[in-house]
Amino acid sequence: MKITHLILFAALGLLTTVDLTAQVISSGESQSIPASHLQISDQMTTNLIFHHTIKSVDRGNRNILVQKADAVGNILQVKAKNSEMQNSNLTVITEDGSFFSFAVEYAEVPENLNLKIQKAGNSDLADFGNQIQAESELEETAGKVARKNRSMPAIRQRRFLTGVALTGIYIDKNLLYFQLRLENQTNIPYDIEQFRLFIRDNRQGKRSASQELEQIPKLIYGDVDRIPAQSTQTLVVLLPKFTIPDQKHLKIELMEENGGRHLQIKVKNRHLMNAMPVD
Repeated sequence: MKITHLILFAALGLLTTVDLTAQVISSGESQSIPASHLQISDQMTTNLIFHHTIKSVDRGNRNILVQKADAVGNILQVKAKNSEMQNSNLTVITEDGSFFSFAVEYAEVPENLNLKIQKAGNSDLADFGNQIQAESELEETAGKVARKNRSMPAIRQRRFLTGVALTGIYIDKNLLYFQLRLENQTNIPYDIEQFRLFIRDNRQGKRSASQELEQIPKLIYGDVDRIPAQSTQTLVVLLPKFTIPDQKHLKIELMEENGGRHLQIKVKNRHLMNAMPVD
């Protein structure tokens, strides 16, 4: 079993404080929270190393590609999709409630590739309560979900004799479990370059900015690196509970490495409302 966390490898660079700020209103005064200046490339991978597990990531631009490093929860890998990426921002919240803001721009050769992120200030800005479960317990529950029969009409896409299907949504202790079936009926293995889950608008006007809210899995149960030839396998993705606003959907996307068999499905809020208890 492999545990992997979403999307692509990353390149980040140069971390210097700039005057881009968020503001916290307290007792009629504004407290500036400085953002860190971050350069990223489409040719190099850089790692952001946090002291605590990453809870959520929000990208201001879909050309910023992010994923957690394999088998760990506190390293975020970031990369530019291409060299034409416009200036944007990146927000990371970790499980201890710490808030980190980055002003992001493209650089062909970032100065720094491995960055240890220090917590600024003494107070946390987010509160997630005491909902943390041991990973072994999560894996056990995910295994139960993987063995269950389909609990809903499948949401699927099939292309070139390969496919992805959402066959069940379950809820347990404030976590959503997505049961996915991956199939490859060809003799050519399907190597997964990107596996992403993000919330986006149902319709995106040509003149409006694209906004995507990346959903970072707490755990992925199963092999998200490859679909072997002539095989079908089950994947279970764990996400902190959420609902989907009107006029938006959750997109689940697989992209093939060095190939064109890209797959994607859309999940609506009404599907989440039918989530079943695990037991």
